[in-house]
Amino acid sequence: SGDIKTFVDSKKPKSDVQFAAVVAYYYQFEAPAESRKNSIDAQALQEAARLVGRWRGRRAPKLLPTLNNAKTLGYLDSPERGQFCINSVGENLVAMTLPGSEPERARRKPQSTKPRKTKPKKR
Repeated sequence: SGDIKTFVDSKKPKSDVQFAAVVAYYYQFEAPAESRKNSIDAQALQEAARLVGRWRGRRAPKLLPTLNNAKTLGYLDSPERGQFCINSVGENLVAMTLPGSEPERARRKPQSTKPRKTKPKKR
């Protein structure tokens, strides 16, 4: 497997919560055997962000709330306080959904649902 920067770059997480899921996935399944972890904490997430240059030039968010948000959204489980591991929903997000290549129709401008104003017919 590649290094964490290559893996994160290939997945292109769009949010900090997706980034947390990608990092947890990497450490559980993709990291070299000696670096694998069953769970991550705020410190591991911060180290991963440093390695990939995630928040370069801007202030990093508070990482424990980011991990808790990922748990609330169903991507991570928390087997013990402060520890987070990827679950099947998070695995699907990382393995199947990311990188987020939107289908063609999702990128088009949504059609307005307002009725069109029609000019009254002249008689």
